[in-house]
Amino acid sequence: LPTLIWYWFFSYRPIIQAFRLSVVRYRILDPAASKFVGLDNFSTLFEHPLFWISVQNTLTWAVLAFLLMIPISMGIAVCLANIRRGRNLYQGLIFLPVVVSLVAVILMFRMLMDSEVGQFNQILRSLHLPESKWLASTSSALPTAVGIGVWKSLGFYVVILTAGLMGITQELYDAALVDGANEWHRFWRITLPLIGHTLVLVTVLLAIGALQEFTLPYILTNGGPGNATYLYNLLIYSEAFT
Repeated sequence: LPTLIWYWFFSYRPIIQAFRLSVVRYRILDPAASKFVGLDNFSTLFEHPLFWISVQNTLTWAVLAFLLMIPISMGIAVCLANIRRGRNLYQGLIFLPVVVSLVAVILMFRMLMDSEVGQFNQILRSLHLPESKWLASTSSALPTAVGIGVWKSLGFYVVILTAGLMGITQELYDAALVDGANEWHRFWRITLPLIGHTLVLVTVLLAIGALQEFTLPYILTNGGPGNATYLYNLLIYSEAFT
């Protein structure tokens, strides 16, 4: 009963209230006078010129984050699980960006990726390699921003996956090795099935974080250039406050 009461006040009741608010023209100073408008709010939303652009960018952001984060964090976690000495040190170094201020990281990358005087392009120029516009191009801004987000939060998912890998008993790998299983077979037949629940947790957390992204694109590009990084949370903020 206490659990049901908790969920009613902090989960179910707000959801029901949100549906009720979506079908009225809400008056914040006089809620009782809010007029029922049916689905007019939804039609207005769908007709907004930036709505579908923001939804497409948000889904693209989530897919790119998933495709980058899962393989990279899984590979690093496997390497850490096989290290006998210095594991804590390496984990600490990988986790360090997670505890650094997100705003500080964004401002740092804005300087490094400046298309004119940024250090990244200076390095490419010194190596006689083609330069990149990074955040100044509509084709590269979104993948670049996702890459920054992946680098910032990589350590969090590495720690979770490493903990899952460390929970697998070594006897299973030894038995598979005696039976002639190679490295790939041990990973595919033992490691992946036994960390399935951990991978589900990582996937859910990653999806929630990617679909709620706001601070990084807002400070990094403010949705630009040309709405290339305009996510629907930026649309919500813009409609509500600006």
